[in-house]
Amino acid sequence: MNYIGITEEDLARLRQHKEAFERIVDRLVSDLYEHITSSEELMAIIARHSTVERLKETQRWYYMSMTDGVLDEDYIRKRLFVGQVHSRIGLTTDWYLGTYLKYLDLSASYLRTVTEDWPSVVHSLTKMFNLDSQLVLEAYEHDEKQKIQTLANNQTTLLQGIGVAVQDLTKMIARLADNSGKMAETTQLTAVTQEESHRQLLELGSEVENIQQLGSLMKEFSDQTHLLGLNAAIEAARAGEEGLGFQVVANEVRKLATQSKDALQAIDAKLKSITHVLSQVQDKSLKTTVYAQEQAAGAQELAAFVETIERLAQELDTLQNVESVRTH
Repeated sequence: MNYIGITEEDLARLRQHKEAFERIVDRLVSDLYEHITSSEELMAIIARHSTVERLKETQRWYYMSMTDGVLDEDYIRKRLFVGQVHSRIGLTTDWYLGTYLKYLDLSASYLRTVTEDWPSVVHSLTKMFNLDSQLVLEAYEHDEKQKIQTLANNQTTLLQGIGVAVQDLTKMIARLADNSGKMAETTQLTAVTQEESHRQLLELGSEVENIQQLGSLMKEFSDQTHLLGLNAAIEAARAGEEGLGFQVVANEVRKLATQSKDALQAIDAKLKSITHVLSQVQDKSLKTTVYAQEQAAGAQELAAFVETIERLAQELDTLQNVESVRTH
């Protein structure tokens, strides 16, 4: 107040011209809000938080408070409150200071019509406006700093949370990378083993076919042996007593051929059953081999995906550290 130059004479002068202020206050406030409402941005702020008529009443009280002639703690507290409100509703300093200039211009225009001492009154009023603007701006700046500090605190908390999340993610990725590596190795080995098993099944099928072919040859041999035994028996019968011993041998040969044929038929039936089952096993083995190959390829893709996520986590960790340094 000393620096601005507000004196007891200024307060007394404004108090003495209270009647002049009362005569112009309605017109002044009306013209002031005609100027304010010409701005779309200011009208948007007013529409969100109040009404023009309510603000006019507040402005009439404020203008007349210049003539109270009192500068005390209550006066200062009310001005600081105005600054806090301006910060809360988003009324920036350019609008606020611009309105003060318009306020002062209108005051000079109207006061000169109601008092001859208007230059001195305007001079004292200018000092009061100057004090009020400083008080309001001080509160506004304080609240804005608090907002920035709150944002900074929130950002710090967020960065700390990101840091913890990154650490947890890194640990999870490490475990996932280890597991995916083992799984890729295992699935690859499984695929190789399955392919080998499938190959062996195919070889087994080929061996069964060879056995079936051999059985066919033995059956054919058995048929020929039986036919030979039959012919020998016929010839022995013709020989009479001399061919009796040979007939016994021929009968045994025929019996042996018959038994061999029966055994070969049983073996052939078993081989056909084995071939049928083996065919089904080969089909399933082929499907399992294809699945194992697909699983191995999927495991390799998973390992590549894990590497990508791990790289992204490292980049996020680096970004978080840079942002943390920049914030502090």
